[in-house]
Amino acid sequence: MIAENPEKLVNGLRKVIGLTKLIGTGDEIVPLVQEEIDLLMKIGTDKQLVEMSSGIIENDRVQILAGPLMGMEGNIRRIDRHKRIAYLEIEMFGRTVEMKVGLEIIRKE
Repeated sequence: MIAENPEKLVNGLRKVIGLTKLIGTGDEIVPLVQEEIDLLMKIGTDKQLVEMSSGIIENDRVQILAGPLMGMEGNIRRIDRHKRIAYLEIEMFGRTVEMKVGLEIIRKE
């Protein structure tokens, strides 16, 4: 979100039922740099919703066929095929963070 008064925004968001966390470092609100904004827009689009990706595994290599993870195969650290989740390592806030994104493996060879 873009806000002129981030503290007021945070106080208001903490009252929202279902809100689990805000992006930041500890209790401090941190503005995103352009690369982080581009990444979040790529995977979440304007809808701010990360859609399910689909892919295949060939010779222990993941290939994403459709969805927001296309081109991000190198960031995938592990996949839980039963829960249909890919665990990615992404650089944000000057550190590496883990991100969980929906991924359905439709074929493994």
